[in-house]
Amino acid sequence: MIKRPLFFLLALTIAFSQTANDRGYILYVGDDSPNFVLDFPNGTQTSLEDLNGQVTMLQFTASWCHVCREEMPYIEKEIWKVYKNIGLNVIGIDRDEPADVITKFAKEVQVTYPIALDPGADIFALFADRNSGVTRNVIIAPDGTIAFLTRLFEMQEFNDMKRVIHNLLMDQLMEQKQSLTAKRQILKQLKKQQTRSERYSIRKLETELFKAERELNRKERKLALAEMRL
Repeated sequence: MIKRPLFFLLALTIAFSQTANDRGYILYVGDDSPNFVLDFPNGTQTSLEDLNGQVTMLQFTASWCHVCREEMPYIEKEIWKVYKNIGLNVIGIDRDEPADVITKFAKEVQVTYPIALDPGADIFALFADRNSGVTRNVIIAPDGTIAFLTRLFEMQEFNDMKRVIHNLLMDQLMEQKQSLTAKRQILKQLKKQQTRSERYSIRKLETELFKAERELNRKERKLALAEMRL
């Protein structure tokens, strides 16, 4: 397990050790993520704007990449299945292959997280030199900044990535709990001053806050279980 204050030391180390030119990246940890729109084989889309406020993992891959095939089952088991219901997005981005190949590829490596198309490697080129290799992951924090970069598949780096993801989700949970506490204080004041006509609206707000608290408690329990695996 990792103590949360150590995350800041880890992030500082990453910022100095992971330079853009080390492994083909054109971005640094701490940079804002470039804008993008991703198309999926089923016809849906997502964009950086859609992902704002969430923790997101972009996994650059291709069916012909044997290292990708080695890494992807670990992503499925140790990241996607653990964190997908606690606020993490995992999106594969397949380099320059058609939808039917991507669909077949996902079945072969047995991953269930979505994989987007990247014709011409145009999305890839927003993050790394177009001529550099795949098998790389980009972790984007809720504020849209780059939190971690990987290249190839090395277990220590993979485990470091998991810790960064975990702590980003923990930080987000703490912020959400603080926001909920503030809303409860406001609701408490409203209840003291409510008129007869306002009772229904205030009861509705109270119910919504109760549901939000229950959901945050569920996330907290799941994160506690996930932390035991780090």
